[in-house]
Amino acid sequence: MTASGEKSVGVLGGSAHTGRIMRRKNELPRISRAAAIRVTLSVALVLGASCLILQSTVWHNAAPVEADQFYTELPGVDLSGLQPAEKEEVLKRLNKRHCPCDCMRTIASCRNRHSSCTTSLAIARQAVEAAKKR
Repeated sequence: MTASGEKSVGVLGGSAHTGRIMRRKNELPRISRAAAIRVTLSVALVLGASCLILQSTVWHNAAPVEADQFYTELPGVDLSGLQPAEKEEVLKRLNKRHCPCDCMRTIASCRNRHSSCTTSLAIARQAVEAAKKR
C-alpha cells in the first residue's frame, strides 16, 4: 500500500508499472529484425561484389609476369670470368631468387626488364664475385 491508501497491483504479483515502455534519453532507437536482416544482406552483397572486382583486377595480376622465362644474360654484370658450370649455377640462383625492389620479378628478370634498378645490379654483381672466389 502507498501513503494515500491505494493498493498497487502488478502483473502476477510483481511490481507496479504504467503499461508503457520508458526509454532513456541516451538510448538509441532500435530497428526491427527485418531491417537488421536487410542491412546485413546489403553489407554482405557490397563486400562480395568488392572481392569479385578485386579478384578480377588487382589480385589477378599479382603474380610475376614471366614466371617461366629463364634469362641467360644479365645486363651490367660481367659473367666472362666464370667457368660454364659456375655461370649456370649463378644464373639458376638469380632466376629463382626474387628481387627485393618490389617489382614482383626475379633478380635476373629485373636486370633484363628494369635496367635502372640498382638493387638487382648489386645483388647480381655480389653473386658473380662470390662464384669467382670459390
